[in-house]
Amino acid sequence: MSDLEIPRLNTGKPDISMAPLIDVVFLLLIFFMVTTVFPDQGLVIEKPESQQRSRLPDNHLLLKLDQHNRIYFNNASVTLDDIQRLLESEVNADPGVSVVIKADKRSTTGILIQLIDAAKSSGARLLGIATDDKPVPQ
Repeated sequence: MSDLEIPRLNTGKPDISMAPLIDVVFLLLIFFMVTTVFPDQGLVIEKPESQQRSRLPDNHLLLKLDQHNRIYFNNASVTLDDIQRLLESEVNADPGVSVVIKADKRSTTGILIQLIDAAKSSGARLLGIATDDKPVPQ
């Protein structure tokens, strides 16, 4: 029998290309960036409806109370203890300013009452609660 030698190919180390993985990661990044929806104003509040409403002057301070009972003043989250101090400084600067509370209809009444009390204690003379128009039944 003859010794037939089979040549061995020396191809070196196996190589894994990262290019397809990077392409997939960028496609996923683009997909999530395109499909992400951001709220228009950052904080979405569902106001209760009312048929009896009136307008307050345009010069007002806005307090927001979300469905999780978090309070916002000037789009910054604040505690109930800070509200009276913050409103006092604003009311002292402009005594005619009104305070509008934009409360989510799913927030609790207890925290809303505490917020109203804090606004009144700060010296605010005009106080309102923002509502949506309720259609009049026909």
